[in-house]
Order: sequence, then structure tokens, then C-alpha cells
Amino acid sequence: MVYDSGCKISLFQAINAYLFRSLYCQIVRFMLIDTISLELFTHTDQWKENGGVALSDGFFMLHNFSFANRDFLLSSQPYRLKEGRVVLVRRGSAHYTFNLVDYHFRAGDLVVFLADTLIEKQGHSDDFEVDAFSFDFDAPWLPDIPEGFITVHLDERSQSIADRHIELAWQLVHEPGEMPVENLKLIISSLLLFVCRQAGQHTVSRQASHQEEMLHRFLELVSQHASRQRSIPFYADLLCLAPHYLSTLVKQASGRTVMQWVNETAVKEAKVWLAYSDDTIAQIADHMQFPSAASLTKFFKRETGLTPSDYRTESQKR
Repeated sequence: MVYDSGCKISLFQAINAYLFRSLYCQIVRFMLIDTISLELFTHTDQWKENGGVALSDGFFMLHNFSFANRDFLLSSQPYRLKEGRVVLVRRGSAHYTFNLVDYHFRAGDLVVFLADTLIEKQGHSDDFEVDAFSFDFDAPWLPDIPEGFITVHLDERSQSIADRHIELAWQLVHEPGEMPVENLKLIISSLLLFVCRQAGQHTVSRQASHQEEMLHRFLELVSQHASRQRSIPFYADLLCLAPHYLSTLVKQASGRTVMQWVNETAVKEAKVWLAYSDDTIAQIADHMQFPSAASLTKFFKRETGLTPSDYRTESQKR
């Protein structure tokens, strides 16, 4: 990816960054299934107690689904999405972190999450209720979204359009016989395109400052690479900035240091591996390019107060 930030990244650097991201995403997708889908497919009966649930070959749809009686997503557990999501907030409100950035959602918000988004629940109201479904097909007309998702608050007319899409999809998944996947793709594609157009119409005209723009780019890169790259020069190089300048900019814009962001994200990635894979600590250390299991253990305990083994044990009790 080439950024217009005052100087140009070489073609070689841009190609390397693209290939690195593509390879990393393929590795994660091969070795870890979508962690939220895993929760859903493993504890289906518990999920069905709170609303409509439809499942088929990795696809899921939630209809009028309430989070009132059970915390399906743990506040202390990060999740990595392998597939995209569309979520319409029906009631209540929620606070989530996506790719390191905090967002608050309320009734009437329609959100599209792209694949490989790192998500963490911070909290939600007791009456939080959603419609949601996954999608894993390519949508080449989707715009490039640095934050990894689109969100728009729907007016009455727009919500009526979204409701018709969702109701039609819900009817289709309950048709006798095999799930009509191609028909669902058409409905989901139509809804995604609608959301993109709505987001374009509601784009805030205020021009982001240089600091804000660079911070967003930095956080995007950290969310993609921190599990394997944990040095300031790596991110400074991709942003075509001097390491000292990047450190100063991030501190001024966010109140946190580069390494605080990087280490926090690396811990989140390690938590995903520990909670949702059977890999040994040594294997996870290798995935994350730590020199050894002992090195990962030292890092993880310094940041969390727990060893990786202790965290894995605690996560299995939940």
C-alpha cells in the first residue's frame, strides 16, 4: 500500500507490505477458524435461547437476537474475524473496540465488519438486540476501509430498506432443502452496496488533521502486523517516517507510545491463539516470531500478569 504522506514508499516496500499482509492473513485463516463463529457453532443451543439462529456450512444469521441473558462474547477475550459481518442494532447500545479503536453503537446503526478485524467487547446495555449475519465472498466494489468496517445510522426510510433485505434473507434460510447460497449472496451484496452508499452520503466533511490521519494508518498497520512485527522502525518504514517522528506523533495524537499500542495488540493476538487453538506455547511463539516459548511467556506475563498457560486454563473455564 502506497501512502501519500509527504514522501513516497518504494515500489519494493509496497509490494513487500502487500505480500506480507496477504501471507499472514492466509496463515491465520488456515490455522484459526473464525473465533466468534466457533463460539456460535459450539454452543448453538445456548445461542438459540436468545433469538433466531440459522446455521449452514460456516454461514450464520441471527434474527432479533438479544444479549440480555448471557454474555456470549467475553469482555476480556479478543476475537479475530475470518469472515465479514453485517450487524443491525435493533435495541440498546454497545461499546466495542475494532482494530484498536473504540466505537459506540446504538439502535438504528448498521455496521459492516470486514474479514480479519480484531474485535473486543467493552460492554453493552441490558436490552442490546441485533440482527446479524456473516459473509465470506469477495465484494470487489467495497471501498478501501482503513478502519476495517463501515457504520451508518439509518433514518426511517433507510431502516425500512435494510429490514426488507434482512427479512427476505431470514425467509430464504428457512426454505426447505439446501440453503440457497447464491440467492443469499445476492441479498447480502445488495445490502452491502446500500450500506456503502449510505456511508458515502453521511461522510463527515471535516478534514482529518495530519496527526489523525497518520494515527489511523499506524493503527491499521499495527492491527495487521503486531503479532509478528514488534519494532518501531518496521512501522516507521511502512509509513515513510523517521522512527523518532513516528514515536512523537503517536504519543501526541493518542497519549500512548508506539510500543504500548504494539504490545497490547500482540497480547490480544496471543490470547486469540491461546483460547481458540490447540497449539503448544512453543508453536504459538513460532507463529508470532518470538525466539522461544520462554520469550513469549516472559512477554505475556509482563503485559498481563499471567503466563500463557495460566491464561489458557482460565479461558477454558469460561
